[in-house]
Amino acid sequence: MADESGNPLMKAGTKLANALLAQDAAQGAWPLLYAATADVEGGAYVGPGGFLNMRGSPTVMRSNEASYDPEDARRLWAYSVEETGVPFPFEEDMASVEHEKPT
Repeated sequence: MADESGNPLMKAGTKLANALLAQDAAQGAWPLLYAATADVEGGAYVGPGGFLNMRGSPTVMRSNEASYDPEDARRLWAYSVEETGVPFPFEEDMASVEHEKPT
């Protein structure tokens, strides 16, 4: 979060918000790297385990409700193929897959 206003109060507020909520790019990559390299169950959701799940060390956690919506998943998949121009050979197989919510 950056403040270009020059207002000292805004600068102080931005500094405080960054200290509580933000992290640098390397720390932001930790959950992705952890999910790709650690012995984590397939389909698990890994995110920052600190304050408000906005920063901190990688932690396996429950994803939000919207991430389990099969229609949203299909739309995102179709959009990804359309925008990248890269069709995936298993695209038809994935269209019928329903992902279960973890318990």
